[in-house]
Amino acid sequence: MTWIPVAAATALLVLTLAAEPAATSLALPIAVVGGLLGLPHGAVDHLLPRWLESGRRPGSAPSSRFSRSRILRESGFVLLYVISAAAASAALILAPTPTLTAFLVLSAAHFGWGEVVTGAERGERAAHVGPDSLLVALAFGLVTVGLLVWGHPDSTDPYLRAMSPVVADAVAASRGVGVTLTMTSVVVALVVLSAQRRTLDAAELALLTAVFVVCPPLAAFGVYFGLWHAVRYSGRLLDLVRADHGRSERPDTGWGPACSHLARLSGWPTAVALAGIVAIWALRDVASLQAVVSVLLAVTFPHAAVVARLDQRQERRDG
Repeated sequence: MTWIPVAAATALLVLTLAAEPAATSLALPIAVVGGLLGLPHGAVDHLLPRWLESGRRPGSAPSSRFSRSRILRESGFVLLYVISAAAASAALILAPTPTLTAFLVLSAAHFGWGEVVTGAERGERAAHVGPDSLLVALAFGLVTVGLLVWGHPDSTDPYLRAMSPVVADAVAASRGVGVTLTMTSVVVALVVLSAQRRTLDAAELALLTAVFVVCPPLAAFGVYFGLWHAVRYSGRLLDLVRADHGRSERPDTGWGPACSHLARLSGWPTAVALAGIVAIWALRDVASLQAVVSVLLAVTFPHAAVVARLDQRQERRDG
């Protein structure tokens, strides 16, 4: 959860500083690879209710893997997930300005709080909502989303404008304020983290800020999404898989079996997502950019809701 993300971000930063033309030419491939690497991290959302249900606590008797009630619950969850994604996709087409705005805000909150939870787990602390944690989440969220749209207008404005000219104009008009707010929040968060002796968290915030300021935006987000955010969330999933193994008839709770089991569980949802991306790419000449992006972004809304439920359950447990 630490060294793979840090190494990937550092490598991109060094590449950009040493050979900026090469980094710029590789930005799109890096973004594509990052997107593909990040797909599996949300592929087991349908299993989180099973892992989080109250009856699956240490010492409780495991229920049948193929029980009718479990199948109905998980099928219902998948149906609700798909409906939510479809509704979000339709909203982006029918009401692009509020939906795109909500998506950007939700993404910043999702990424920012994910960093807070990672830092808390790594330091064996509880990730409770409070002034300090909200400040750190704000800084990480503004860096990964705010600097993406405010820091590189020449690269991101065409995409925003194709989906919502109103949002694009608002981003352009607020660029100075947005960049100032982002950098101020970063400085304040670094002071808070340093005062709390959370040196690694502070170093990671500084590293991500440098990456999103210096590196091509597509490459920066591709590395962050696929080799930072997705890796860290997958680490949390591995903890759940190991705990689930420990409460079941499978006593092996090592990292190897947990990784293999998680890979098998995420296999078919990832394959379905890849098939959808291939279909979207094949229709790129007849579908508008707004329609294509709406499908790709739609799953963010239900995924963020599932992760928020996981965070809430973990906070309650730690409390």
